[in-house]
Amino acid sequence: MRVRDDPAQRPGLREARVAVVLGWVRIAVVAAEIIALIGNFRYVLGFSSFGVANFFGYFTIQSAMIAVVVTLAGGLVLLSGRSESVALLTTRTIVLVYVVLSGIVFGLLAAFSSTRTYQIVIPWSDQLLHFILPAVLLVDWLVGRFLGPRAPAVPWIALAWAVPFPVIWLIFTLFRGDAVGWYPYFFLDPSQVSGPAVIVAYCAGILAVILGFVATFVGLSRARMLHSPDAHASGPSSTVLSAPRSSMAQERSERVETG
Repeated sequence: MRVRDDPAQRPGLREARVAVVLGWVRIAVVAAEIIALIGNFRYVLGFSSFGVANFFGYFTIQSAMIAVVVTLAGGLVLLSGRSESVALLTTRTIVLVYVVLSGIVFGLLAAFSSTRTYQIVIPWSDQLLHFILPAVLLVDWLVGRFLGPRAPAVPWIALAWAVPFPVIWLIFTLFRGDAVGWYPYFFLDPSQVSGPAVIVAYCAGILAVILGFVATFVGLSRARMLHSPDAHASGPSSTVLSAPRSSMAQERSERVETG
């Protein structure tokens, strides 16, 4: 007697395969992110008027460096066959919002640069950092959420945790800008806007967008569980890559062959 399991009926098999693919995608994204950061640094070194320290003053660069760490962690977790913790998933979601927003802001600055006294040139490294890699990370998050292993929902406390980093970055940037006479973005430079109220308005608007994006991802993280037929049955313990099958499901998936 030989018992043969039907893989097509095995719950969690597709999710496990998606997890492996996403794990390697994240490793590739980390490699591309590092290459883009190095390429961008080498690019700005070509400008004699640009201070090396200023390179690390950009929100894009700092958020990209954080993205390298959390994306690598997320990739290694999936490749190890484990599921992401709530803390890692929350951190990765917040950082995703940062890099996506950086790409949107950079795109708007590039689009409207002709109306100001400067023009933004977009080298390949900036295209990777601001457009391509954020898009890949966004797709990775969505695929992992709806097709990958069942994971816990992003908690609403993520809205609070998304605030400290950009606020600390803003305060440091304003104080440093006043000391060295350089600001990474025109809307933070008092000499390029009509007053402090304009700076506050820009920053408040960006913070509102960050919170709006985070709230959207928090809601999306709950969508799969709300519409999943086994959402109530799986409960909080459904964070493993492959859930155990019921005995009835096992009987349906087994074929008994006798010789």
